[in-house]
Amino acid sequence: MIRVLLVDDHALVRAGIHSLLQGMREVQVVAEASSGEEALEVADRERPDVVLMDIAMKGITGLESAAQMRERCPEVRVVILSMHSGEEYVLQALRAGAVGYLLKPINRERLAAATLKEIVRWPPCTRSTTRSSARRCSTPRSRSIPARWSPPSPAR
Repeated sequence: MIRVLLVDDHALVRAGIHSLLQGMREVQVVAEASSGEEALEVADRERPDVVLMDIAMKGITGLESAAQMRERCPEVRVVILSMHSGEEYVLQALRAGAVGYLLKPINRERLAAATLKEIVRWPPCTRSTTRSSARRCSTPRSRSIPARWSPPSPAR
């Protein structure tokens, strides 16, 4: 049984994802959280196998929460579920410790295949994630980072 923590600041989104996961025999949603801070508390207590987390939330973001979760609960696999399709978001998520990045909207089959059956078995990425390792750590069906892509310049 794969234990899942859902994290999104929109209750309706959490309910929809919960509904998608509910019909999967190998999945158990152990808890839900509405913020990055709450996700850290719940992950400490519940020790889920997978955390499905939105990237943009009030308080600490999904990226900040993923980085802290990697330090506090290194065995937990964080998968970012976001509407942001830019490569810079994907790379930032992987560098923060996420093992996958999925785009909303998502259907049940893709969620099961990309997140729950494959990612749990993959090793987590490290802070020194490169373009090649970003491709290796991303899910087979997720958007890969082009070889020509380079990180955005730092904000001035």
